Order: sequence, then structure tokens, then C-alpha cells
Amino acid sequence: MKIIRLVESIVKFLLKSICWFIYPMDKRLITFIVTAEHSGCNVSPILEQAEKLSFYKIKTFKSEISLPNTVWKKLSYAWNYYKLLAKSRLIVTTHGLKKLRARTIHLELWHGFATKKAGLLDRREKSFECKPDVVCCYSNFDAVLKNARWGLTIDEYVVCGAPRNDYLFIENGHENLEKLFKMRLTGERKILFAPTFRVGYRNFVEGKRTFDNIFDFEDFDVERFCTFLRDNRIFLFVKLHPFEERFFREKVKAFETDRIKLIDTQLLQKEKMDLYKLLNAFDLLISDYSSLYFDWLLLNRPVIFTPTDIEEYWNGRGGWLLEPYDFWAAGPKCTDQESLEREILKSLEDLNYYRERRETIRDIVHRYRDARSTERVIQLIKKLMEEGKP
Repeated sequence: MKIIRLVESIVKFLLKSICWFIYPMDKRLITFIVTAEHSGCNVSPILEQAEKLSFYKIKTFKSEISLPNTVWKKLSYAWNYYKLLAKSRLIVTTHGLKKLRARTIHLELWHGFATKKAGLLDRREKSFECKPDVVCCYSNFDAVLKNARWGLTIDEYVVCGAPRNDYLFIENGHENLEKLFKMRLTGERKILFAPTFRVGYRNFVEGKRTFDNIFDFEDFDVERFCTFLRDNRIFLFVKLHPFEERFFREKVKAFETDRIKLIDTQLLQKEKMDLYKLLNAFDLLISDYSSLYFDWLLLNRPVIFTPTDIEEYWNGRGGWLLEPYDFWAAGPKCTDQESLEREILKSLEDLNYYRERRETIRDIVHRYRDARSTERVIQLIKKLMEEGKP
């Protein structure tokens, strides 16, 4: 294995060097790195308004979670990637980047509000070489948290909001959800369960979720739960993190009934739908430690947390950036079926339940609560192309 890794490192070095040497920078070229398997990519709303950047040359590169499985395809993938890195004046990413040229501007949109220890704070990282030139943030508070990861200067953080959150204000999530599942949902209450990942990132394993049942409760009766959903005219939609789909998709698929539906990447891509274009369809979110919750706060709708492995998860992560968890997680905490069913009904029927706490955290996390984050990022891109780095 050491020999294989050494050969791969040598090949990467040669490809980078060749591309750096033969491809000069194009001062009008902007490359967007799209996370192909990640619904909710912050690049997508910008590309939908690409006409506002028509003065520039626009290229996109799809970054895959799983690399191609043949040597030739891997080489082709790497060559196209390094070629764009060499040629681009500006590169826009959501999951980090190591530049090829010092003169290239790297704009990092990131993929959520910063809650988990990563980068410089992650004790599992032997080195951390990804340092963007400019980082887009939700707020000054978000900039402080992100700076703990990257260690940049204040001028390198710009509060724009997250482009994907514009969808929460402008999309008809109800119609989009009906289109996705080809079913009528009028008059039904809709819940989204969206937990964070435990496996799938490098070789790290965090927490102990197994999906032996939907919520990983010690005891769970799925038939009883489906009866509860039917009696209360509720649909439960489950969305796994993209990292975990290849591990747990079939397990969760086995729980599907007339009232429990799986939203997976395959279905979203087939219908050309983004998860964030569905979010405002849901009346309630159930999550654990996912940063999607902080985006959900913009809707000011109820949320329930199922922290079934909180000690194991945060011990693996080395702790959370935001403590205490009970304060920042603005909703009831459930670790068994009885309390979950009780809190679902209470949350759906009392819109003021935890409302004040949600609004407090929302106002800390988000400077903007509008549908103009994409426009702010586009204006920032234009400024960087004309004026260069801060």
C-alpha cells in the first residue's frame, strides 16, 4: 500500500507540474468546483444566474466523492482538474482546495455553518494546507468559527450568506416535493429527518449510528410508528448525508412504507431537484448534529433533536465548537420512540414551542434573512475578478 501511495503522489506531482508549465493563466476564467453528489451545493444557485457573469469565461468541474475506478479514468479526471486549476484566475469551491498558482484567487463558499472541529482544530489531520483567499460567511460569528479552522485575517472573510438558502425563500417546496414523489400531499403534515454523517469521510468513524432502525433508538416499533403517522396525517421523509448513502441506503430503503419515504441522491438527480428546493415544504425537522439545522432556522419552524450517540460522536470529533449542546440545539431532545411521538405532536400543534430560543440563535447565526445571498456572492466574484485578492 505504501508503494501504491508513493506512486500516486509522484504521478500527481508530475501532472501538476506539467499543467502549471504548459497552461498559462486566463485572466477572464472562473472555475466553479461543483460537488456532484451533494444536493445543496452553494455553487448551484450562482450557476443558475450565470448570465450575470457573462463578461467572464465560466467553467465547471464536477468533484466526485468516489473517484473513477480505472487508471485511465483517474488520470483523465486528475488532468482535467489540474488543467483548470492552472488556467483559472478565480476558483470557487465549497469543500476546500489546494491551489496550483499563487496568483489564482480561491473563493471558498463552504457547505454550511461551522459547528464541527475541522482543519486546524481537527486532531486527526496531520497537516492542513487548504487556506482560501476569501471565505463567505453567514455572519461575523460564523467568521470567527471558520477562522478557528483556517487562521486567516479579518479581510479574508466576507459576510454574504449562503446562496443555497435563497431557495428557502423563493421556491415552492410543496410543489417540488409532490413532483419528486409524484403524489398528492395537500392537507398532509410533512417531517424531514436529516441526520449528519458518521462514516464515509476518509477512514474516520464518528459516533455509533447503524440505522438498524430509523432513529437508532434502543427500541423502535416501525409498525407502531407508521400507525402514529397515519393517524395524524404525517409523512416522514428521510434524507441521508451523501457520504453515508452507499453504506446505509438499502437499510433505510427497507423501512419505506406508505408514510415513510427516502429522499436519496439518485432520486434528486433523476428529477434534477435540489434538496434545498424542498426544505420549505416541511413543517418539522428532525436532526442530530447536522449543520442543515442552522439553515432551517431561517424558516423559523420547529425542530426536534435525536442525539442518541452524543458522547461517542463528540469524543471522536474532539468536541463541538458550540457548547453547551442543549442551548444551541433549540428544540426538544428525544432518545426513545415515546418521547419522539409526543414531541412531534406538540411541535406541530404549538408554533411557539421553542420559538424564542430558535429566534435567538437564528439572529446570532444569520446576518441576512432574505433571498439575496446569491446576488451578494456574484457581486463579490466581480469585485475579486477586477480588484484581485483583499
